[in-house]
Amino acid sequence: RLLSARILDLYRRLPTTRLDDAPALAVEFVGFLRRLLDPSRAKDVLEGRDLDGGLMALARMIVQENLSRSDLSPAFIGGQMRVSRATLYRLFEPEGGVMHFVQGERLKAMRDALADPMETRTLARLAEVFGFSSASQLSRSFRNRFGAPPQAWRGERRVVQQTSGQGTVQHV
Repeated sequence: RLLSARILDLYRRLPTTRLDDAPALAVEFVGFLRRLLDPSRAKDVLEGRDLDGGLMALARMIVQENLSRSDLSPAFIGGQMRVSRATLYRLFEPEGGVMHFVQGERLKAMRDALADPMETRTLARLAEVFGFSSASQLSRSFRNRFGAPPQAWRGERRVVQQTSGQGTVQHV
């Protein structure tokens, strides 16, 4: 599970990785693989910083796969990861806490959905899909995070997409 979580984490990070950061990312991943596959060093991967990196990748994967669950909680995430609550809280401390991380991931997913010109669901339906308790809770959280209400943000993105689409020629 740790290896698959690391690979998935790498896959998700690649689109936003700067070109000059790619070699370091590759060295880090290859080093992880070497330590994992070398029986004399595999224990290193299962302790300390390597373990935290693998656990964080696994946690991200679990959160991403379960954003729509209203019961996405530290207890649920810890149970899926098979780690103690204390380990989970320590792991998420740099992220501002478990639920702060979950809320951030939900808001990013919501932002991405609102930017999609093909997305036509209402805010209430999207709030439900992304695990918010109500459309008003979504709206407050979104405004606090991104500085604009979701409906206004959606409208602005559509205007930008329409404007940037005018006068361009697409080659097939």
